[in-house]
Amino acid sequence: MNKYRKDVEYYLYNRNNIKTSLDKEERAWSTIIETVYSRYEQSELGKLLSMKYDEKMAEQEIFEKLHIEKTTFYVWRNRLINEITLQAAYMQLIKPF
Repeated sequence: MNKYRKDVEYYLYNRNNIKTSLDKEERAWSTIIETVYSRYEQSELGKLLSMKYDEKMAEQEIFEKLHIEKTTFYVWRNRLINEITLQAAYMQLIKPF
């Protein structure tokens, strides 16, 4: 499990608030998150991002709407979280060790 998942999810859930933040670090997180959203905008991963973090749908409802298994949901979610974590490490927002 990604030890930064809770931090990353905080920024995902608060995506709209950090877009307009005056805090430099929050704006950097916003840049990463908006890049990931735009990268996956027209895909199933983008739908998952929107349903989970913007619409705050229950996981079971997401499984049903996307017609995916529970394990697929977690694989996709982890992939997105890991991608954001790697970008945050690259931008030195987190220390990987």
